[in-house]
Amino acid sequence: MAPPRSLRAIGFAFIAAIALATVLTCLAVYLALVGAIDRQVDKRLTGQAAELLADDPDQPLLMHRIALETRRRDSGDIGFLLSDARGRRLAGNIAPAHGFPPGPSTIDRSAGIHGLTRGRALMHELPGGLTLVLAAESEPIDNHDSHRMLILSLGFGTILLLVVLGTLVLSLAIRRNIEAVRGAAEAIVDGDLRARVPIERAGSAFGRQAEAFNHMLDRIEALMTSLSQISNDVAHDLRTPLARLHGQLARLSAEPGADALRPRIEEAMAQSEEILAMFAAILRITEVEGGDRRAMFRRLDLTEIAAGAAEAIEVLADEKGQTLRLGPWAPAPIDGDERLLTQLVVNLVENAVNHTPPGSILAVSVTREADAAVLTVADDGPGIAPAEHALALRRFGRLEHSRNRPGHGLGLPLVQAIAALHRGALELADNRPGLIARIRLPLAE
Repeated sequence: MAPPRSLRAIGFAFIAAIALATVLTCLAVYLALVGAIDRQVDKRLTGQAAELLADDPDQPLLMHRIALETRRRDSGDIGFLLSDARGRRLAGNIAPAHGFPPGPSTIDRSAGIHGLTRGRALMHELPGGLTLVLAAESEPIDNHDSHRMLILSLGFGTILLLVVLGTLVLSLAIRRNIEAVRGAAEAIVDGDLRARVPIERAGSAFGRQAEAFNHMLDRIEALMTSLSQISNDVAHDLRTPLARLHGQLARLSAEPGADALRPRIEEAMAQSEEILAMFAAILRITEVEGGDRRAMFRRLDLTEIAAGAAEAIEVLADEKGQTLRLGPWAPAPIDGDERLLTQLVVNLVENAVNHTPPGSILAVSVTREADAAVLTVADDGPGIAPAEHALALRRFGRLEHSRNRPGHGLGLPLVQAIAALHRGALELADNRPGLIARIRLPLAE
């Protein structure tokens, strides 16, 4: 049996264990009390029988002793019965409805002894076929056994109730703190690195845990800010000399005497433009991952954005001899940034056009699944092996078969960053043949 994993399951399992332990303890205490009383009654019956049978009395003497004991005050609550071999009563003050086994035994109302609800009996077999029975009540009052069980049930039930209430209060406290930590973690995943766990009581165990968690988040925020700043500084610092180099190459190419070197100059200019585009993409990803663009979100229809962007690239697919199929389109209202979402669609479709051969069939559609809008871009090209999906989504991740093609491995990472900014996700799947890229974005409320 698998151990409980959820907090609710753990709480219920603990309450069930405590309830079982309480019931068993109550039963054990009840049996111990009843057993102690029975042993005391048996001890008294044994002593009384020993007095009657002292010195091996004959039948008349035994009958005389029983008559005396039934009149004694300290033995008035004990029942005596002396019977012959045929079961006829010779002496005593009780007439039970049935016989008793040899030795001590428990009796109840079925014994038919007036005034006895529960008790103990002691039966001795004597020479000549005689039997001597002594019986005594084990309860001081009628139905004392049920009253005793009720008292124990109420006592242990109160204990169980307090334990259950304490467990529920503790469970709620733990759940509240878990929810606070989860809320902070979800906010950070959404890009808000300033989210922290609220501290209700600084000196408590939960308070110290929240402080430690917040210190960790402070350290993570500092590292991420430093890394982002380094990326921005490097990109900005290198863009300026690269832009100057590109300008110098352009001026050099325009000079009259540069005809012989113009092909090489143009190649160098193309390479510098690619590097500038790469730095621009790095800065774009850093900007998107910051989460500040959410302030510009508004209500949009993903279908309109996807259809418009895909139609704009349809000419590029036609030039390459590819077929671009558009639709189906389902209404998909979302909250987002129109420019970023347009760039997302353009990047995905261009990626499919650039990495599939002529004659390929590409498909772009928007559907709805539960509470999500799903943008799908599929092709029947060479695709990406499932083992390389993670590499394709990594920054500067270039697959082996695409290293000789233009690009810098930042297209899909930018798409992934834009999807994450909109609280969505990018999924890559095998189209057999080809690749399926799905963007799942939450529908607007």
